[in-house]
Amino acid sequence: RQTPVIDQLAKDGMIFSRAFAPAGMCAPSRCSIQTGMSAARTRFSGNGNFGTTSREVTYGGRRSKGKLVLEPQPIGSLDPKQDTIGEYLKPLGYATAHVGKWHIYGGGPGKHGYDVHDGATTNAEGNSKDPKDPKLIFSMTRKAIGFMETQAKAGKPFYLQVSHYAEHNAVQCLPETAAQCLKLKGIRDIEPNGLRKRVAERTAMVLDMDRSIGTLLKKLDELGLRDNTYVVFMSDNGHHRDTGAKKFLRGNKWWLWEGGIRVPMIVTGPGITTGSRCDVNVVGYDFLPTFVDLAGGSVEKLRDIDGATITPLLKGKGDRELAKRFLYFHYPHHRNTAPHSVVLQGDLKYFRFYEQPGSHYLYNLKYSIGETENIAAQNKTVVARFAKEMDRYHTAIKACLPKPNPDPDPKYKPYDPDKGWE
Repeated sequence: RQTPVIDQLAKDGMIFSRAFAPAGMCAPSRCSIQTGMSAARTRFSGNGNFGTTSREVTYGGRRSKGKLVLEPQPIGSLDPKQDTIGEYLKPLGYATAHVGKWHIYGGGPGKHGYDVHDGATTNAEGNSKDPKDPKLIFSMTRKAIGFMETQAKAGKPFYLQVSHYAEHNAVQCLPETAAQCLKLKGIRDIEPNGLRKRVAERTAMVLDMDRSIGTLLKKLDELGLRDNTYVVFMSDNGHHRDTGAKKFLRGNKWWLWEGGIRVPMIVTGPGITTGSRCDVNVVGYDFLPTFVDLAGGSVEKLRDIDGATITPLLKGKGDRELAKRFLYFHYPHHRNTAPHSVVLQGDLKYFRFYEQPGSHYLYNLKYSIGETENIAAQNKTVVARFAKEMDRYHTAIKACLPKPNPDPDPKYKPYDPDKGWE
């Protein structure tokens, strides 16, 4: 295995087989993780209008030109009225740090409850100029270790979020790691040469990150904190690069298909059974209430959130409410996709494509994780229930929805979920 640290983390803790990023792209997903809110509620559903906190909805823009619907423009920034993980944990006595990629604007982590941070970073800062520190992997690790050492010496509980730039363009890795990966079975036989090199370098970037995670975990052990610390590993969205391998999940980054939002998630920590597995749906906006719960705070006092504490699942207990709840995903934009929203409950996933009015798309992930079989026609009662729930939720939170374009291009052909782009 080429990620021995992450693999060992999975053996030591709980794997979540049904973990979802809050959005199909990084910025809105990160905003949802910080606030415990869905992308529809934050109104940071996509990139655009950077830095503004206006709640006024505008429509159109170049991406809507000629399309069948006009997309709402996202506020493109963390709203200062929406409290973050850091802002909730500090009053509970925690020192807080956010190391690495922030990318949700709003003035940066320092204005949102974080004592130690790298500022209002985007993707650009991660493109290192030091060949010995690709994607700032190792300098980020050193900064995180310094924070942990300071808190351990002070005897203060802490929350540390390490948001790696690795696995995002541009691809950077240690040359020796890339050379190692070029020799791996499964990579060395890839044709053409350019694709083989790209796959090897992307693999090497992940392996470098894996080693840095190992350094952090080793430091936790050295400080005597490992047994009293929860470690969470998760991605903020799905992958979009062609690696030459056959995909079994439909879609990729930006989309709300499984390829865009289903992500790996591992948790280790006190009370978590080694080598355990959870098959209940969880989402990144569950982190805020979960961390507040674990820190001894009152989840009931959290305001306007969509997430729920998953503490019962971490303790190996069943939870009917968590198992039957609805999860909400919203991407009403044209950037690399068609505007669409999703409601997920258990095995069933309902799509609404706003340029396909009157059509319904329902998939049973248990039997069709590749989302190839639309079962809406055979399940009209279920479709009606999901459509009603989506309407109820969007109305309740005043979601920004696409609206008909009064002047569409007559030659424009919208995305067809059954056929793809024509």
